[in-house]
Amino acid sequence: MGYYTNMLTDTAVLKTVNGCDADGRPNIIALDEIDCRIEFKHSLSVGAQGQELVCAGRLYTESVVKVDDIIELKDKEFKVVSVSPYYPLGDTICAINEVYFV
Repeated sequence: MGYYTNMLTDTAVLKTVNGCDADGRPNIIALDEIDCRIEFKHSLSVGAQGQELVCAGRLYTESVVKVDDIIELKDKEFKVVSVSPYYPLGDTICAINEVYFV
């Protein structure tokens, strides 16, 4: 149990992606239900390739999430465009990730 676990009151399905198949669809290699805190708010973010994107929202989680993964929230899928880790003061406490999605 991490330091922030009690603040992560929402759940989402994380679809871990590893490249694309021959048709250009994401190759999903794992499905996990994660605890998170979701904030739907349009904001400007910088994507992995340096482009500016208008994001649908962000979520905070202690789970490992990477750019191009897919987050499913209430039967809607969102693509992860940016992940920023936050580390608390103590070395033994898990980090929390701020994840922006479109």
